[in-house]
Amino acid sequence: MPEAAAPSACVEVAALAPVPGLLTYRVPPRLAARAVPGARVLVPLGGRKLGGVIVRAAAEAPGKPLRDLIDVLDDEPSLTAELVALCAWIADYYEAPIGEVVRGALPPGSGGGATDVVAITDAGRAALEARALPPRRRDLLAELAARGPRPPRALPARARAELDAVIAAGWAASGEQRTAARVREATERWVELAAGVEAEAAAKALARAPRRRALVQALAAGALPAAELTAAAGAAAALRELVRAGTVVVTHRPSVRAAVPASSLPAAATPPTLSSEQAAAHAAIAGALGGGFASFLLHGITGSGKTEVYLHVIADALAAGRTAIVLVPEISLTPQLAARFAARFGAEVAILHSGLSERDRLAEWQRLRRGRARIAVGARSAVFAPVADLGVIVVDEEHDGSFKQEEGVRYWARDVALVRAQRAGAVCVLGSATPSLESFHGAALGRHRLLTLTERPTPRPLPTVEVIDLRVHLPDAEGMLSAPLAEAIGGALAAGDQVILFLNRRGFATFVLCTACGAASRCPNCSVSLTYHQLQDRLLCHYCGHGERVAEVCPACKTRGKIERKGLGTERVAAAMSARFPTARVARLDRDVASGARAEAILARVARREVDLLVGTQMVTKGHDFPGVTLVGVLCADTGLSLPDFRGAERTFQLLTQVAGRAGRGERAGRVVIQTYRPTEPAVACAARHDYRGFYEVELAARAELRYPPHGRLVAVRIDGPVPAAVAETAERLTALALAAGRDQEVTVLGPVAAPLSRLRGRTRWQLWLRGPDRAALRRVVRALRGLEVPPQIRVGVDVDPVSTL
Repeated sequence: MPEAAAPSACVEVAALAPVPGLLTYRVPPRLAARAVPGARVLVPLGGRKLGGVIVRAAAEAPGKPLRDLIDVLDDEPSLTAELVALCAWIADYYEAPIGEVVRGALPPGSGGGATDVVAITDAGRAALEARALPPRRRDLLAELAARGPRPPRALPARARAELDAVIAAGWAASGEQRTAARVREATERWVELAAGVEAEAAAKALARAPRRRALVQALAAGALPAAELTAAAGAAAALRELVRAGTVVVTHRPSVRAAVPASSLPAAATPPTLSSEQAAAHAAIAGALGGGFASFLLHGITGSGKTEVYLHVIADALAAGRTAIVLVPEISLTPQLAARFAARFGAEVAILHSGLSERDRLAEWQRLRRGRARIAVGARSAVFAPVADLGVIVVDEEHDGSFKQEEGVRYWARDVALVRAQRAGAVCVLGSATPSLESFHGAALGRHRLLTLTERPTPRPLPTVEVIDLRVHLPDAEGMLSAPLAEAIGGALAAGDQVILFLNRRGFATFVLCTACGAASRCPNCSVSLTYHQLQDRLLCHYCGHGERVAEVCPACKTRGKIERKGLGTERVAAAMSARFPTARVARLDRDVASGARAEAILARVARREVDLLVGTQMVTKGHDFPGVTLVGVLCADTGLSLPDFRGAERTFQLLTQVAGRAGRGERAGRVVIQTYRPTEPAVACAARHDYRGFYEVELAARAELRYPPHGRLVAVRIDGPVPAAVAETAERLTALALAAGRDQEVTVLGPVAAPLSRLRGRTRWQLWLRGPDRAALRRVVRALRGLEVPPQIRVGVDVDPVSTL
């Protein structure tokens, strides 16, 4: 337990609001015992009362007036000292408000706050009934009587002018209204023998009441959940009689239920024998457990059994009394992986991801915090799992861009995992078939130890890959399938095999235009075309959610009947495949049809061989193991290569390699067909050869010319606002300041320019990029920019180590 603050001591608090730095408060003696680092508190800030978390003790600055903490909300700290320190590092490194970082480390819905309110008193009600009041005071009391306690600022201006007089007269009183947490910890009823009751004697006294006697005998060894005791017929009534007699007592305890019920888990299986490569990787990682921080890059081809290595390493960590965190990039993968881990480790596994209800997430968080579960499995935010004695962190598919938070605090969970492991003296394992250039380069420099898995444990090798040049093999009339891919699909389906078709565009038609004048339907809020979705029969924006009906008459040229739906999306492809292969059972996996439980249901159908042909976006590329899939078709490999993004080639290579790896995982050999207009592009050619190192060398050389990561560091400064001229002017001012601050820091300023997605959700977007040799130089420039005052409607965001230029 952290040491309590002494009476009249001061503490530094991270307020759960986007305010810079820490705030210092005095600790009243009544709160001193509980005012410890990691505890949630209620603090005054301006005219508001906000939640916060104590970060550390502080010395009172002479002559500086300080306000008191209002309350401590925890009997025991919500965050460990380790997690509080990690949040402070994230705030410093990613140039983010520490309170926003801390908010992300707390379970959702667990916060609270308070508001100053004014309420009518009994004397005020009497005065109101007497009607002998000036009109404005009567109106104020009538408002309070009708609507209950109100914040003063919510009252009409005329009423606020009378507030002091009304309070002085005793007709109203000031008070505080607490905002309860949205989610409370789940509890369950437990039953135990009352104090002084001996089980044997009580059972004898109940010789003629067999149901009550059985309950007493069951409780002889200790308390049990009421649900377990009352499962038998008649037991609930017997329990009520025992409670009335004072023989037993019922209490409420925190629930220990798991988000993955035991009934849904596969039967525990004997761990398979590791291959020689798997055994070598396991031995290397296991040998580092308990020896302080160590990091490994496990580079294994798709289907090489990286997960089995993770399972063996985590078993070693648990045997040593340590805990584990496993990060996966996709929420849809979490239940599958968690079920596999739970089949091996049972109730030791807790799930943390946004697909769960807030109550379930809080319950899982509490299981970890109290040590009832020792393995946290989840997406990005699971890096904050409240586990003690951390032994190993696994970042599966470490290359995936979803580990980078793109809103709010823009942290990179992969890098935070490395820092957390380093601070805890734990092992961090980064696993991928297509490691990021930064991680592989880090291994080349000795920052991580490189371990490789070059073969699949199954007898089948990697699938053969055929690249179809769409300039030679023209696609069909709908622009979907070349003749070789259509023939391959037909053959696989005829053989009873499963097929995956990958297209990284959702919707039915990616744009809608008038063929008379060429005008396209565009989002009024964003600088993008609207996508047509056939199921809803609507045009939708994939960025802001704007929707509208398809016009029958062109708004630009007023021509009727010339509106056509163009371009390919997964919805259109799935419909076309159902029509072309009518006996095939076709399913679609993208954000429109699959999130949370729906994604799990679709994937489960594929696993049960209830789907013959699966059409999907990048959701189909990640970690799925379907032995029945022998053919993977990529409809267009060029989508990501045309984006104005320096990671475009790397992302394309990773997607192609990952989706190709879904084929041939069972007994039958796999085949991959990639359609492209750019067959010689290194990202395509190397993916076809399963040649990671070849792509790495080419891309590393290309990055070196521009000093892009991993040869340098980047910070993106993004400016947005509702008025285009004000955004552009602010961007120019920030650029001038950055140029001046970076002149002696070896920092290059790129821009300012309008962002590739120049308008988003009704706000114009500009950006400038800072490129430098190290983080320290960039930090000095970024912090110089903080001094620039900008108009209140303009937002300036800092993205350290950005993953996208969009």
